[in-house]
Amino acid sequence: MNETYLNNSFRNLIAIIGASLLLVSQVEASTMAIPLFNTGVNGSGGLLANTTIDPHYSVIAAPNPYNTAYTGTGSDTTGPMPWLDDGPNSRWIGVTPWMAEWRPTGTYTFRTTFDLSGMIPGSATINLSIVADNTCDVYLNGVHTGITTPFEKFDSFSNYSISSGFINGVNTLDFSIYEPGSTPCGLRVEMTGYATPVPEPTVLGLTALATFFLVARRGKKSRQLFEQR
Repeated sequence: MNETYLNNSFRNLIAIIGASLLLVSQVEASTMAIPLFNTGVNGSGGLLANTTIDPHYSVIAAPNPYNTAYTGTGSDTTGPMPWLDDGPNSRWIGVTPWMAEWRPTGTYTFRTTFDLSGMIPGSATINLSIVADNTCDVYLNGVHTGITTPFEKFDSFSNYSISSGFINGVNTLDFSIYEPGSTPCGLRVEMTGYATPVPEPTVLGLTALATFFLVARRGKKSRQLFEQR
C-alpha cells in the first residue's frame, strides 16, 4: 500500500466524517412538535360542542361521584362567574356539563398524556397558558413542576414553561385544582411543545464507522513513523 493511496484514503475518510457530522448537526438542530391538545378540542384542534366529554383529558382524582371531564356550555362562563370567554383555541372543562354548579370541597385532578417516542426527552420544552377556578398545581410524571396558578384569577391566562422532567415514551401531565369549599370548578389550558428528534441509526453508524477507520489509520501512521526512527 503506497503513501498516495493512504493519503487519498485519509482524505476520503475526512470527507465522510465531515458529511456525517454535518448531517447529525442538522438533525439535532431540527425540532419536532410534541403531540399536545388544549382543553375542550377535538383531534383536529377544533372546539368541542357543549356538554361533550373531552377525549384528551381524564379525571384521575376528585370527590365522588365526579370522574369525567366535560366541556361546559358557553352560558356557564358568562353568568355569575367572571371567567375568560371560550375560544378560539380552547374551552373550559369541568367535572359536569354545567360548569357553574358548585362542587364539594376537595382536589380535582385532570390528566392528559403525550408521547415522546422518537424524540430526545432532555431536549423537550412545553409552553403553557393556564386559567383555572381555583388554584391549579401542575405535575409532570407525578412530580410537581413548580407551577401554581394565582388564586381567583379567572379572566386571563397565566403563562409558564416546562423544560425538564420528561421521560422517553408516554408522559403524564396533571392539573390539580383545589376547591376550598362549594365553589365552581373549571380548567382551561393551551400549550405547545417541541423536542429534538432522535438521530437516525444509519447516520450514527456511519459516523462511528468513519471514526473507527480514522483512528485505525492514525494508529498505523504513528507506527510507521516510530519504525522509521
